[in-house]
Amino acid sequence: MQCGIQIHDSVTEAYEAMKIRKPRAGYTKRKFLRLCISDDDTYIVVDKEIDSVQQTSQMADGYLCLLSHLHPEHCCFIIYDVSYETKDSLTKEDLVLIQWCPDAAETKEKVQYSMTQKTLKNKLKGFKAAFEFNSLDDLDRSVIADKLGNDILKVEGVNV
Repeated sequence: MQCGIQIHDSVTEAYEAMKIRKPRAGYTKRKFLRLCISDDDTYIVVDKEIDSVQQTSQMADGYLCLLSHLHPEHCCFIIYDVSYETKDSLTKEDLVLIQWCPDAAETKEKVQYSMTQKTLKNKLKGFKAAFEFNSLDDLDRSVIADKLGNDILKVEGVNV
């Protein structure tokens, strides 16, 4: 079932730019995108872009930076460029999709985001993993690590 909300072209462009591992001149690597439904309920749009430089100047931990951009009463999608270390001492980065639907959000908003997730995943290919979280207690580094693989030691430089 679809609710008729479409993915705005700016979301696709921003996502494609995030997928490029060697940034081109004039482009700053994004750490995450926060997406929301437009005021007229027709599109998923980019609400906030945090690049690696902004994230570093705000706080060194990309995970804590991401948490600081979640609203306790409003839903959103996050496209997150998560950095993690494996048991083989490899540092990797992968794009993941997070659907944030807090318990305190309005029911209509939760339904819209839930119904739009499939459209978003179909339009934007290449996520390593997708998550659905309803509270900050659910959004734990170990949950992210478990879904990325069983050999993960650190997420954003912190042991899991």
